Amino acid sequence: MHNLWNFWRQNDGASALEFALVLPLFATMLFGTIHMGIAYYYAGSVQYALERTARLTMVDQDMSATQVQTAFDNEVSVFTDQSIVVNYSVDTSGDVPIAALNATYAYEVIVPFVPAFTLTFDAQARVPLEPTPS
Repeated sequence: MHNLWNFWRQNDGASALEFALVLPLFATMLFGTIHMGIAYYYAGSVQYALERTARLTMVDQDMSATQVQTAFDNEVSVFTDQSIVVNYSVDTSGDVPIAALNATYAYEVIVPFVPAFTLTFDAQARVPLEPTPS
């Protein structure tokens, strides 16, 4: 009985055991925070690239949807090689035509001890165009 009591009173290796218990949680939180930060950085970059492309449509109003997609791909190619489709349309129902650009960006988050999941971000930009003379 005396040997059993001494066994329970030993503190050797307690720090290593605590570290082993806390490490998975800490790693999950650390890498999760890093991946979420990267995901939101990319989402902001897609929004910025879409806004720059929308400004190009203001300057060159004869751009086709293919030209808009190419201009957007050039802006986005700096940070990702993922193919992001831009939907380009012009609303002519009012006095001033409005160019609308929409894009959806998906980012797969991979964190230790957590099943992989995908975050989807929507980006939108609207700019006025020169009214056509009547």
